Amino acid sequence: MTVLALEACPDIADAVVWDDGRCVPAGITRPFAPWLLDYALPVIAAVVVFLMVRTAVRQKKLTWMLMISVASASTWWLEAFGDWGQHLSYSPVFNHYVLTWTYTAPHNSLWMPLMYAVYWVAHAWAILKLAEWGNRRFGWSLGRGIVFLSVPLTFVWNLVIEGFAAWAGWWTYDPGIGPVLDMGRGNWPLLWPMLLMFGWINLVSWMVGPPDEANRVNRLERLFRLDSLLQRPRWHDAERVSPGEDARAGSGVAVSTRAEVLDPAAGTVAFQVLRVLCWIVFFNVTFMLTLDIPLVALRLISGWDTPFF
Repeated sequence: MTVLALEACPDIADAVVWDDGRCVPAGITRPFAPWLLDYALPVIAAVVVFLMVRTAVRQKKLTWMLMISVASASTWWLEAFGDWGQHLSYSPVFNHYVLTWTYTAPHNSLWMPLMYAVYWVAHAWAILKLAEWGNRRFGWSLGRGIVFLSVPLTFVWNLVIEGFAAWAGWWTYDPGIGPVLDMGRGNWPLLWPMLLMFGWINLVSWMVGPPDEANRVNRLERLFRLDSLLQRPRWHDAERVSPGEDARAGSGVAVSTRAEVLDPAAGTVAFQVLRVLCWIVFFNVTFMLTLDIPLVALRLISGWDTPFF
Protein backbone atom coordinates (compact mmCIF):
# COMPACT_ATOMS: atom_id res chain seq x y z
CA MET A 1 0.00 0.00 0.00
CA THR A 2 1.24 3.49 -0.77
CA VAL A 3 0.34 7.01 0.33
CA LEU A 4 1.21 10.46 -0.90
CA ALA A 5 4.08 11.91 1.07
CA LEU A 6 5.22 15.24 -0.31
CA GLU A 7 6.70 16.26 3.04
CA ALA A 8 8.43 12.93 3.70
CA CYS A 9 10.26 13.01 0.36
CA PRO A 10 10.89 16.69 -0.34
CA ASP A 11 13.28 16.01 -3.23
CA ILE A 12 10.78 13.93 -5.21
CA ALA A 13 7.85 15.53 -7.03
CA ASP A 14 4.53 13.69 -6.50
CA ALA A 15 6.33 11.62 -3.87
CA VAL A 16 4.93 8.32 -2.66
CA VAL A 17 6.04 6.20 0.29
CA TRP A 18 5.47 2.60 1.25
CA ASP A 19 3.77 1.75 4.54
CA ASP A 20 7.15 1.53 6.28
CA GLY A 21 7.91 5.15 5.40
CA ARG A 22 10.43 4.55 2.62
CA CYS A 23 10.17 6.77 -0.42
CA VAL A 24 9.19 4.99 -3.59
CA PRO A 25 11.86 5.72 -6.26
CA ALA A 26 10.58 8.59 -8.38
CA GLY A 27 11.15 6.77 -11.65
CA ILE A 28 8.61 4.01 -11.01
CA THR A 29 5.80 6.30 -9.87
CA ARG A 30 5.02 7.17 -13.49
CA PRO A 31 5.93 4.08 -15.55
CA PHE A 32 5.71 3.71 -19.30
CA ALA A 33 2.48 2.03 -20.51
CA PRO A 34 1.59 0.13 -17.31
CA TRP A 35 -1.40 -1.38 -19.13
CA LEU A 36 1.02 -3.68 -20.96
CA LEU A 37 1.59 -5.66 -17.76
CA ASP A 38 -1.73 -4.99 -16.04
CA TYR A 39 -3.94 -6.05 -18.94
CA ALA A 40 -2.11 -7.06 -22.12
CA LEU A 41 0.24 -9.56 -20.44
CA PRO A 42 -2.54 -11.47 -18.61
CA VAL A 43 -4.56 -11.71 -21.83
CA ILE A 44 -1.58 -12.93 -23.88
CA ALA A 45 -0.50 -15.36 -21.14
CA ALA A 46 -4.04 -16.70 -20.76
CA VAL A 47 -4.23 -17.35 -24.50
CA VAL A 48 -0.87 -19.14 -24.43
CA VAL A 49 -1.93 -21.31 -21.49
CA PHE A 50 -5.24 -22.05 -23.24
CA LEU A 51 -3.34 -23.24 -26.31
CA MET A 52 -1.18 -25.46 -24.09
CA VAL A 53 -4.28 -26.99 -22.52
CA ARG A 54 -5.91 -27.49 -25.91
CA THR A 55 -2.81 -29.26 -27.24
CA ALA A 56 -2.73 -31.49 -24.16
CA VAL A 57 -6.41 -32.37 -24.60
CA ARG A 58 -5.92 -33.17 -28.27
CA GLN A 59 -2.89 -35.36 -27.55
CA LYS A 60 -4.63 -36.86 -24.52
CA LYS A 61 -1.60 -36.39 -22.31
CA LEU A 62 0.18 -33.83 -20.16
CA THR A 63 2.58 -32.14 -22.56
CA TRP A 64 6.04 -30.82 -21.69
CA MET A 65 4.87 -27.23 -22.20
CA LEU A 66 1.85 -27.59 -19.94
CA MET A 67 3.76 -29.40 -17.20
CA ILE A 68 6.52 -26.83 -16.97
CA SER A 69 3.97 -24.01 -17.19
CA VAL A 70 1.96 -25.35 -14.25
CA ALA A 71 5.07 -26.07 -12.18
CA SER A 72 6.58 -22.65 -12.91
CA ALA A 73 3.34 -20.80 -12.21
CA SER A 74 3.10 -22.54 -8.83
CA THR A 75 6.26 -20.72 -7.67
CA TRP A 76 4.86 -17.21 -8.21
CA TRP A 77 4.25 -16.63 -4.49
CA LEU A 78 7.98 -17.00 -3.79
CA GLU A 79 8.70 -13.91 -5.89
CA ALA A 80 7.75 -11.59 -3.00
CA PHE A 81 10.53 -12.98 -0.77
CA GLY A 82 13.15 -12.82 -3.49
CA ASP A 83 12.14 -9.25 -4.34
CA TRP A 84 12.59 -8.20 -0.72
CA GLY A 85 16.03 -9.77 -0.65
CA GLN A 86 17.23 -8.11 -3.84
CA HIS A 87 15.74 -4.65 -3.10
CA LEU A 88 13.32 -4.90 -6.01
CA SER A 89 10.19 -2.76 -6.03
CA TYR A 90 7.41 -2.73 -8.62
CA SER A 91 5.67 0.44 -9.65
CA PRO A 92 2.80 1.30 -7.29
CA VAL A 93 0.70 2.08 -10.38
CA PHE A 94 0.21 -1.63 -11.13
CA ASN A 95 -2.80 -3.50 -9.79
CA HIS A 96 -1.45 -5.33 -6.78
CA TYR A 97 -2.21 -7.25 -3.64
CA VAL A 98 -0.97 -6.57 -0.12
CA LEU A 99 1.21 -9.22 1.51
CA THR A 100 2.24 -8.56 5.09
CA TRP A 101 4.44 -11.59 5.66
CA THR A 102 7.93 -11.03 7.01
CA TYR A 103 10.68 -10.50 4.42
CA THR A 104 8.34 -9.80 1.51
CA ALA A 105 8.41 -6.87 -0.90
CA PRO A 106 5.90 -4.07 -0.25
CA HIS A 107 4.10 -4.27 -3.59
CA ASN A 108 3.14 -7.46 -5.42
CA SER A 109 1.61 -7.22 -8.86
CA LEU A 110 -1.49 -9.21 -9.76
CA TRP A 111 -0.04 -10.26 -13.11
CA MET A 112 2.77 -12.25 -11.48
CA PRO A 113 1.16 -15.75 -11.61
CA LEU A 114 0.46 -15.51 -15.34
CA MET A 115 3.91 -14.01 -15.93
CA TYR A 116 5.45 -17.08 -14.32
CA ALA A 117 3.23 -19.40 -16.39
CA VAL A 118 4.89 -18.25 -19.62
CA TYR A 119 8.17 -16.52 -18.70
CA TRP A 120 10.04 -19.54 -17.34
CA VAL A 121 8.62 -21.83 -20.02
CA ALA A 122 10.10 -19.64 -22.74
CA HIS A 123 13.42 -19.34 -20.89
CA ALA A 124 13.74 -23.09 -20.32
CA TRP A 125 12.76 -23.85 -23.92
CA ALA A 126 15.41 -21.44 -25.24
CA ILE A 127 18.12 -22.93 -23.00
CA LEU A 128 17.30 -26.49 -24.01
CA LYS A 129 17.15 -25.67 -27.71
CA LEU A 130 20.60 -24.09 -27.47
CA ALA A 131 21.88 -27.14 -25.57
CA GLU A 132 20.49 -29.42 -28.28
CA TRP A 133 22.29 -27.31 -30.89
CA GLY A 134 25.51 -27.70 -28.87
CA ASN A 135 24.98 -31.46 -28.91
CA ARG A 136 24.57 -31.56 -32.69
CA ARG A 137 27.39 -29.10 -33.40
CA PHE A 138 30.02 -30.10 -30.83
CA GLY A 139 28.80 -33.39 -29.41
CA TRP A 140 28.23 -31.84 -25.97
CA SER A 141 26.07 -33.52 -23.38
CA LEU A 142 22.87 -31.79 -22.34
CA GLY A 143 24.44 -30.65 -19.07
CA ARG A 144 27.53 -29.21 -20.75
CA GLY A 145 25.43 -27.42 -23.34
CA ILE A 146 23.29 -25.86 -20.62
CA VAL A 147 26.30 -24.75 -18.60
CA PHE A 148 28.17 -23.16 -21.50
CA LEU A 149 25.37 -21.74 -23.63
CA SER A 150 22.97 -20.60 -20.92
CA VAL A 151 25.46 -18.00 -19.65
CA PRO A 152 25.28 -15.70 -22.69
CA LEU A 153 21.60 -16.51 -23.20
CA THR A 154 20.64 -15.67 -19.61
CA PHE A 155 22.72 -12.50 -19.61
CA VAL A 156 21.14 -11.25 -22.84
CA TRP A 157 17.72 -12.43 -21.67
CA ASN A 158 18.00 -10.40 -18.47
CA LEU A 159 19.49 -7.42 -20.26
CA VAL A 160 16.50 -7.28 -22.59
CA ILE A 161 13.75 -8.05 -20.05
CA GLU A 162 15.15 -6.40 -16.94
CA GLY A 163 16.83 -3.57 -18.81
CA PHE A 164 13.67 -2.60 -20.64
CA ALA A 165 11.58 -2.92 -17.47
CA ALA A 166 13.97 -0.63 -15.59
CA TRP A 167 13.89 1.85 -18.47
CA ALA A 168 10.09 1.72 -18.52
CA GLY A 169 9.88 2.26 -14.77
CA TRP A 170 7.97 -0.99 -14.28
CA TRP A 171 10.34 -1.98 -11.49
CA THR A 172 13.71 -1.02 -10.08
CA TYR A 173 16.42 -2.33 -7.77
CA ASP A 174 16.84 0.38 -5.18
CA PRO A 175 19.47 0.35 -3.95
CA GLY A 176 21.03 -2.11 -6.36
CA ILE A 177 23.55 -4.56 -4.91
CA GLY A 178 26.84 -4.30 -6.78
CA PRO A 179 27.36 -2.28 -9.97
CA VAL A 180 24.14 -1.11 -11.60
CA LEU A 181 23.06 0.51 -14.84
CA ASP A 182 20.89 3.58 -14.43
CA MET A 183 18.25 3.07 -17.11
CA GLY A 184 16.58 6.43 -16.50
CA ARG A 185 13.50 5.46 -14.51
CA GLY A 186 14.98 2.44 -12.76
CA ASN A 187 18.21 0.59 -11.96
CA TRP A 188 19.38 -2.73 -13.40
CA PRO A 189 22.15 -4.50 -11.42
CA LEU A 190 24.87 -6.26 -13.38
CA LEU A 191 25.93 -8.90 -10.85
CA TRP A 192 23.27 -9.50 -8.21
CA PRO A 193 20.86 -11.25 -8.63
CA MET A 194 22.26 -11.95 -12.11
CA LEU A 195 24.74 -14.50 -10.71
CA LEU A 196 21.85 -16.48 -9.23
CA MET A 197 19.84 -16.48 -12.43
CA PHE A 198 22.16 -19.10 -13.93
CA GLY A 199 21.16 -21.57 -11.24
CA TRP A 200 17.46 -22.35 -10.90
CA ILE A 201 16.30 -22.20 -14.50
CA ASN A 202 19.32 -24.21 -15.64
CA LEU A 203 18.71 -26.82 -12.96
CA VAL A 204 15.05 -27.31 -13.80
CA SER A 205 15.83 -27.33 -17.53
CA TRP A 206 18.36 -30.12 -17.02
CA MET A 207 16.02 -32.07 -14.76
CA VAL A 208 12.97 -31.95 -17.04
CA GLY A 209 14.94 -32.43 -20.26
CA PRO A 210 14.16 -31.22 -23.80
CA PRO A 211 10.57 -31.15 -25.11
CA ASP A 212 11.49 -33.75 -27.74
CA GLU A 213 12.22 -36.27 -24.98
CA ALA A 214 8.94 -35.78 -23.14
CA ASN A 215 7.91 -39.36 -23.93
CA ARG A 216 10.47 -40.65 -21.44
CA VAL A 217 10.65 -40.42 -17.68
CA ASN A 218 12.99 -37.51 -16.99
CA ARG A 219 15.52 -36.88 -14.22
CA LEU A 220 13.01 -35.06 -12.05
CA GLU A 221 10.58 -37.95 -12.21
CA ARG A 222 13.30 -40.51 -11.57
CA LEU A 223 14.32 -38.51 -8.50
CA PHE A 224 10.85 -39.18 -7.09
CA ARG A 225 11.03 -42.84 -8.23
CA LEU A 226 8.13 -42.39 -10.61
CA ASP A 227 9.86 -44.71 -13.09
CA SER A 228 9.53 -47.58 -10.64
CA LEU A 229 5.96 -46.65 -9.83
CA LEU A 230 5.03 -46.51 -13.51
CA GLN A 231 6.00 -50.16 -13.96
CA ARG A 232 3.39 -51.33 -11.48
CA PRO A 233 0.14 -52.51 -13.12
CA ARG A 234 -2.10 -50.29 -11.03
CA TRP A 235 -0.21 -47.17 -12.03
CA HIS A 236 -0.13 -47.49 -15.82
CA ASP A 237 -2.91 -47.87 -18.33
CA ALA A 238 -2.45 -51.12 -20.28
CA GLU A 239 -4.41 -49.70 -23.22
CA ARG A 240 -1.76 -47.01 -23.70
CA VAL A 241 1.15 -49.45 -23.61
CA SER A 242 2.18 -51.15 -26.86
CA PRO A 243 2.26 -54.97 -26.69
CA GLY A 244 5.80 -56.29 -26.47
CA GLU A 245 7.47 -59.38 -27.83
CA ASP A 246 6.64 -61.14 -24.60
CA ALA A 247 2.89 -60.67 -25.01
CA ARG A 248 1.07 -63.84 -24.21
CA ALA A 249 0.17 -65.46 -27.48
CA GLY A 250 -3.55 -65.74 -28.03
CA SER A 251 -4.45 -64.21 -24.69
CA GLY A 252 -4.83 -60.66 -25.95
CA VAL A 253 -3.09 -59.50 -22.79
CA ALA A 254 0.14 -57.55 -23.16
CA VAL A 255 2.90 -58.24 -20.68
CA SER A 256 4.45 -54.80 -20.30
CA THR A 257 8.21 -54.59 -20.23
CA ARG A 258 10.16 -51.86 -18.48
CA ALA A 259 10.93 -50.04 -21.74
CA GLU A 260 7.27 -50.00 -22.74
CA VAL A 261 5.91 -48.27 -19.66
CA LEU A 262 8.58 -45.59 -19.27
CA ASP A 263 6.44 -43.12 -21.23
CA PRO A 264 4.74 -41.04 -18.52
CA ALA A 265 1.70 -40.69 -20.79
CA ALA A 266 0.97 -44.37 -20.06
CA GLY A 267 0.33 -43.56 -16.41
CA THR A 268 -3.15 -43.62 -14.91
CA VAL A 269 -4.98 -40.51 -13.74
CA ALA A 270 -3.66 -41.08 -10.22
CA PHE A 271 -0.14 -41.32 -11.61
CA GLN A 272 -0.55 -38.06 -13.54
CA VAL A 273 -1.79 -36.26 -10.43
CA LEU A 274 1.20 -37.53 -8.46
CA ARG A 275 3.49 -36.59 -11.33
CA VAL A 276 2.23 -32.99 -11.39
CA LEU A 277 2.62 -32.75 -7.61
CA CYS A 278 6.24 -33.97 -7.87
CA TRP A 279 7.02 -31.31 -10.46
CA ILE A 280 5.41 -28.61 -8.29
CA VAL A 281 7.28 -29.72 -5.17
CA PHE A 282 10.61 -29.83 -6.99
CA PHE A 283 10.14 -26.41 -8.60
CA ASN A 284 9.10 -24.74 -5.34
CA VAL A 285 11.78 -26.32 -3.16
CA THR A 286 14.60 -25.62 -5.61
CA PHE A 287 13.34 -22.06 -6.18
CA MET A 288 13.59 -21.44 -2.44
CA LEU A 289 17.03 -23.04 -2.14
CA THR A 290 18.68 -21.42 -5.16
CA LEU A 291 16.95 -18.03 -5.26
CA ASP A 292 14.95 -17.00 -2.20
CA ILE A 293 17.30 -18.17 0.53
CA PRO A 294 20.47 -16.60 -0.97
CA LEU A 295 18.65 -13.35 -1.75
CA VAL A 296 17.07 -12.99 1.68
CA ALA A 297 20.26 -14.12 3.45
CA LEU A 298 22.39 -11.46 1.75
CA ARG A 299 19.82 -8.79 2.52
CA LEU A 300 19.78 -9.82 6.20
CA ILE A 301 23.58 -9.95 6.37
CA SER A 302 24.30 -6.73 4.52
CA GLY A 303 21.30 -4.64 5.54
CA TRP A 304 19.60 -2.07 3.36
CA ASP A 305 22.59 0.23 3.03
CA THR A 306 26.01 -1.34 3.26
CA PRO A 307 29.58 -0.16 2.52
CA PHE A 308 30.37 -3.51 0.88
CA PHE A 309 27.97 -3.24 -2.09
